[in-house]
Amino acid sequence: MYRIEELNRIEDPVKKRAFFIAILSEEIKKRGGSPPILVGGMALELYTQGSYTTGDIDIKAPKEPLEEILQEWGFTKKGRVWFNEILDIYIDWLGGSLDEGPEAEERANKIIVGEGLEIKIISIEDLIIDRLNAYKWWNDEDSLLWVKVLLKVKEAMGETPDKDYLKRRAKEEKVEDIIENLID
Repeated sequence: MYRIEELNRIEDPVKKRAFFIAILSEEIKKRGGSPPILVGGMALELYTQGSYTTGDIDIKAPKEPLEEILQEWGFTKKGRVWFNEILDIYIDWLGGSLDEGPEAEERANKIIVGEGLEIKIISIEDLIIDRLNAYKWWNDEDSLLWVKVLLKVKEAMGETPDKDYLKRRAKEEKVEDIIENLID
């Protein structure tokens, strides 16, 4: 089992961040908390096996015991971002739960990163909606490309996207005009 002190032995930054989240998840569970859910760029990076790259870790997690653990592990907080210069890890804490609601939390996937170590990660469908929002509301042209890649990832996993869920969430987020062309 990896420990926090062993992370700098991992050269690959994606693998290092993944192991960090898994170790953090285990520690939070030991203290009676719910493990964090990986969202945003790091979730996209894992689903695309590194084709998309990011520098930080976006998570949704209850504030306690998260803050206590990060402080114990030598992290410093600036705004909502926690960082540890020695580990070269940046955590962007985006709140206690998924904005999409309890159903999205239930839909979160688990990725096993090592013996006894796993990560909770937002579902591909919810990540697709996140990227569609970035495309439509923030004019992030690349996000549409990543939506198409995520649909291919789902296909490569031998799964079909949950079209009903995608359409419902897209309507809630007012991006249904975009999703229709992509999944039909």
